[in-house]
Amino acid sequence: MEAQAEDRQEAHQAGRGLAQAAGVERGLVACVARNNLHLTKLAIKSALAQDYPCDVLLIDNASTDGTSAWAGTKPIAYVQTRNQESLAACWNFALKLKGHREHVLIMNNDAEIHSSTYRLLLAHGGPFVTCVSVNSVTQLHGQQGTETDYVKELRAGERPHPDFSCFLIRRSVVEKVGLFDEDCWPAYTEDSRYHVRMHRAGVRAVCIDLPFLHHGASTLKNASEAEKIQIEHGAHKNRERFKELYGCYPGTPEYEELFL
Repeated sequence: MEAQAEDRQEAHQAGRGLAQAAGVERGLVACVARNNLHLTKLAIKSALAQDYPCDVLLIDNASTDGTSAWAGTKPIAYVQTRNQESLAACWNFALKLKGHREHVLIMNNDAEIHSSTYRLLLAHGGPFVTCVSVNSVTQLHGQQGTETDYVKELRAGERPHPDFSCFLIRRSVVEKVGLFDEDCWPAYTEDSRYHVRMHRAGVRAVCIDLPFLHHGASTLKNASEAEKIQIEHGAHKNRERFKELYGCYPGTPEYEELFL
């Protein structure tokens, strides 16, 4: 724990200037990477292409494939953890770094976003708004018609089933709900737990028909056999913990009843 605390402090010092220099009007796109550099390159390229003024932060979660070395050649801020932390801890790191920023777009490194994504998520106006995943680049379209009409269309089609692979979260949500549950190591159910917590705090979380390209479960697919076992063991443990807390498993009819 002491080593992790030291890592966090060093990472905080590295990112502090980014938040202060940007000011409250700029956005922040935070991307979490655990290996899969070939996908990280695509994710960061799409983040840098945003037509809304944004800074880009890459959180390298103890990758072993040269992710941080590559990041050092790009016009982005980046940090690397010494040891692998939970996905929730990485998300929290981005939220803690935002300083006086009112909003942060968080994406995993197996996602690619359209150049208008940040602007349109922000224009929706909701406190917690997510894109919807698609599996073909041809489905990664941008704004149709005027922005006013398109945003109205996005609002009309919103649904209370957020996708945590690409989401915009406002500071007001963190102030009301708190940070993500970091004990969900290495990943899984941190999204479901936060969804329940938001609902109980009166925060409406929605998904809108704004697509992002999702190379789903890439960390698991490309992991070594030893790491796959570790991920699956952690996922099982996290699902059981979720049931202890809420009396059901995520993705079940009983889970949906939590939001009635």
